[in-house]
Amino acid sequence: VCLMFFQQVSGVNAIMMYTTTICEQAGMSNAEEMALFSMIMQVVVTAVSCLLIEQAGRRPLLLISGFSTALAHSMLVYYYVARSQDIWAPSALAILALGIFIVGFSLGLGPIPWLIMAELFPTEVRGTAISIGTATNWTLSFLVTLLFEPLESALSRQGAFLFFAVVCASGFFFVLMVVPETKGKSVEQVLEALSAGRRGRTARDISLAAVAAA
Repeated sequence: VCLMFFQQVSGVNAIMMYTTTICEQAGMSNAEEMALFSMIMQVVVTAVSCLLIEQAGRRPLLLISGFSTALAHSMLVYYYVARSQDIWAPSALAILALGIFIVGFSLGLGPIPWLIMAELFPTEVRGTAISIGTATNWTLSFLVTLLFEPLESALSRQGAFLFFAVVCASGFFFVLMVVPETKGKSVEQVLEALSAGRRGRTARDISLAAVAAA
């Protein structure tokens, strides 16, 4: 569910909504064609990700995805802040941010949450878990699309992209600290790794508390 949250609240819908606008601001006469090209690129990179998943693993691709999407949003924050303050900000920066986001999202946050969802749960609860994950995904997609314009009005465009940057950075650290590598592992091995991680964190917390008390 958390991965589905980070997937949808990464701002992918906002990026898709603003692709044409950003391209027009960059002075492109074929902004709509560029927007179409970005969608095609998303499909192509997702296909490449499917080939890389078994080679690179799930966690590395998710970490790359979280970092690159946070970076892309940060670049857009600078771009819009600079434009509002008459500071140098080339339009190519916004186009580069779009490219980084689309490639990064399509490598990890786009396809991998769906795959991991099927690898984390035992057979007896997998159907229910996937149903909950899918419902969460589409609900969040609807809410982000519905609330983006009010969010932009409340925070400004750069504030909205800053919010998405923080969410993507949080997703990076969530994957780093919580999500196990599932490549080549059975469900039982993944669950065992998760249980071991929880025990390890508990022991570390106890040790830190003992040191502090001493």
